[in-house]
Amino acid sequence: MPRAFARSSLADAVARLRPGMKVLLPPGSGEPGALVAEICRQSERLRDLTLLGGIHLGDYPFARPEHAALRFATWHMSPRLDDAHRRGRVEFVPMRYFDLVEHFAPGGAWAPDCVLVHCAPPDARGYLSLGVSVSVALPAARRAPLVIAQVNPSMPRTLGNGFLHRSQIDCFVEVDEPLASYPPPTIGEVERAIGRHVAELVPDGATVQVGVGAIPQAVLEALTGHRDLSLHSLLVDASVTLVERGVVTSAAKRIHRGRMDIAEGMGTRRLFTFLHENPLVNMEPSGFVHDPAIVAQIDRFVAINSALEIDLAGQVTAESLGPRQVAGIGGQFARRRRHRRPAVDRARRRRVANRPAALGGRGRDESARAGRLDRDRARRGGAAGKRGAGTGRGAHRGRPSPVSGGATPACYFLASSIFVKISSSVGNRYVVSFV
Repeated sequence: MPRAFARSSLADAVARLRPGMKVLLPPGSGEPGALVAEICRQSERLRDLTLLGGIHLGDYPFARPEHAALRFATWHMSPRLDDAHRRGRVEFVPMRYFDLVEHFAPGGAWAPDCVLVHCAPPDARGYLSLGVSVSVALPAARRAPLVIAQVNPSMPRTLGNGFLHRSQIDCFVEVDEPLASYPPPTIGEVERAIGRHVAELVPDGATVQVGVGAIPQAVLEALTGHRDLSLHSLLVDASVTLVERGVVTSAAKRIHRGRMDIAEGMGTRRLFTFLHENPLVNMEPSGFVHDPAIVAQIDRFVAINSALEIDLAGQVTAESLGPRQVAGIGGQFARRRRHRRPAVDRARRRRVANRPAALGGRGRDESARAGRLDRDRARRGGAAGKRGAGTGRGAHRGRPSPVSGGATPACYFLASSIFVKISSSVGNRYVVSFV
C-alpha cells in the first residue's frame, strides 16, 4: 500500500516514535543529524527507545548522560561509547554488513520498527536518492513498518540502486544542513612507509576496497602509479584523486565494467560534489556490495584494513584490545574464498595484515580478527609472509604473544626479505586484506 509522504515538522515526525521502539540510522556521512537531535530532545518521552547504527562521525549525543533514557545498539563500537556502555545503555552487535541485511529484515533479530533515511530531494518521478549511504538503511527501509525521511538539498543525488519512491515513505522533514564530514586523516612517515609496501602488492587492474583511518589513506595515496584500478564498497576524499588522475577506470572489471560499486561515501564536500549524479559510481546496498558470492566474481580483489595487534603465531586482532571492544567486525570480505569460482580457488589467495611496528606501539584503525592462515602482513619494514608456519602446542587458544604489542624480532626482517623474493611468482589473482 502506498504511504503518505506527508510533510512534517521535526517535532511531529519524531512524535510518531514510541518508547521501546528500535530505530535504524544510516551510518557515517548519511546520518540524519536533525532527526537525531530531535530524538535527543524528546528522549525522556522515548524511554528505552533503541537507536541502531554503525560508525558515527560526531560525538554520540544520544549516548550522553542527559539522554540516558535512550539506548544504542551498534555494529561499530567506539572508545567514545565506553561510559554509556558501562552504564548499560550501549550494546555491541557483532555482525558484518552482509549479515546485517538479514538481521534487519522483518523477523530478524534486530528488525527495526522505524528506519530514518537521509535523502536528496525527489526527482520529477518522485524518486529520492539516499545519497552517500545505502548499505543497510535502504534494504531495511523498503520493508520497515515506519519510514521517516530527512530531505536535504545538500545530499548528493547518487545513481544506481539507491532510491526510495515517495510512496515508500510515511513522512518527511525538509532540513538544509551540511552532511557529517570525514576529513582525510593525518598520516606520518610510518603510515607512508606501510602504504608504499602495501601498494607494491596491489596489481594493475585490481578492485580495491579500503576502510577508514591513516593506513588506508596512505595506501590510496601510494596507488597513484597504478593503472585501471576500481574501488569497491567505500569512497573517501582520496578516492577522488585517483579517479581524477586516471588511476581508477574500472576498465578491468567483469561485473559493472566502468563503474565502481559503492555502499557508503564518507568524506568532505569534495567527495560529495564528486558523487552527485556521477555515472562512474553505482550505489548498491550491502546485500550486493558485501555479498561474498558477488565479490568472488571479481578478479584481483584487494581489501585494505588495519590491525591493532599481531602475535608471533600470525594471529591478528583488529576489533578489541584485551576484553575491550574498540571497533566493529571488519574484514567484511574475508569469506570470499568460500565462494570463489574453481579457477580462482586454484590461485593463491593473499591477505596482508599491516600495523605500525614501533616497539610497544599499537595500530589505530579498525578491521577484523583474522585467522592465522588467512593473511600475510605488511609493516613499516616491509611485507612479511607467515602462512603455513608451525605454531606449536596450545597456539589454537588465541592467546597473545609477549611481543604482540609491537616488538620486531629478527625473524620478521628475514621473513620480509624472503617474501619479497617469492612474491612475483604467486600468480595474478589476489584477495589481499591488509588487516
